[in-house]
Amino acid sequence: MTAMEPMTGEWWTEWEEEDPLFRQLRLTVRQALLDGGGSPQQAWEALTDVGAWEFGVPLERGGLELGHAVVSMLCEEVGGSMQPLPLLGTLVTLDLLAAVPDRAGLLDRIRAGGLPVPIPGRLPGLEGCLSTGLAWRPDPGGDGGLLSGTAGPFSVGVEPGALLLLAETSDGPQVSLVTLPGTGVELRELADRGGGPAAAAALTGVRVPAEAVLLRGREAERALARVGLRGAVYQAALLMGLAAATLTAVVERVRGRRQFGQPLSRHQAPRLRVAGLLARLDAVRWAVADAARSLDRGVLGSADAAGLLALTAETALDVTRDAVHLHGASGLARDSVVASCYRRVAWEALRGGRPTMLWETAAGG
Repeated sequence: MTAMEPMTGEWWTEWEEEDPLFRQLRLTVRQALLDGGGSPQQAWEALTDVGAWEFGVPLERGGLELGHAVVSMLCEEVGGSMQPLPLLGTLVTLDLLAAVPDRAGLLDRIRAGGLPVPIPGRLPGLEGCLSTGLAWRPDPGGDGGLLSGTAGPFSVGVEPGALLLLAETSDGPQVSLVTLPGTGVELRELADRGGGPAAAAALTGVRVPAEAVLLRGREAERALARVGLRGAVYQAALLMGLAAATLTAVVERVRGRRQFGQPLSRHQAPRLRVAGLLARLDAVRWAVADAARSLDRGVLGSADAAGLLALTAETALDVTRDAVHLHGASGLARDSVVASCYRRVAWEALRGGRPTMLWETAAGG
């Protein structure tokens, strides 16, 4: 295999119609994940080496500003690698910090890969609204506040250096960055039955000083609406990558398994079933690509983003569930690719909201 050769020749993981430079960047990211050697920490370091955390940072803040199509591609490739990285949280944090001029040191540390930042539980909503499970109250002993509650799950394949905490206060939304370890913050590891390490964050009266608050009030509301729109596209790309990884494993299984003296791929029923899944995935990948380009042009609306995320979440859930059935009993094994993808998708698909609610947002837009 050459340095820039894709890890699979299946058509649903390739983009022959892409611009040559874009495709070269995709293969660079893919190869970096391959060279990670299977460890999430190594994958994180490999992505850092290729400058992945600078892809979306504006030029005036020292980043590469390659556009949302490139960042979406990064999310897709990470999903396809099945690495449990705190990807969305780190990207959202970088986006928010790029709008806060007095946090240059923190921005530099995160984009250098030194501070992985997950978002516990729900991602920012498309309308800037929050439903994170965290309650905020004023700090009687200071000028900040206290946060309590439990939120999750989120990937912890790489040890988090901080948590991006979203909460509603009497003055509107508030975005805080709490470094770890912290007093009153407990990361409760969830049972890893496939899909990679995940945890929930339990907060008990966590003191959030004023300097830990990145944005609040109307400023936070506008910023969260902006990153919510982008995050919906990025999350859709991540889910699409997970679904593509599942289908790769399914096709390998169908080609290699024999039943009634013939390869399973010769039987019409599984062939038609796989073909249907591939067609659905192909439709979603075009929808994600179009949405990312619309983001770059500034013409993507919240209704379109909600519909995209709902469609991708439903497709990923259907693809991974059917993949388990096509695998038979082996698909239920903890270490099987399809079981791992299914368990990961089962909670990743809900981080942007339930598909039924997203469809309502799409219809009302």
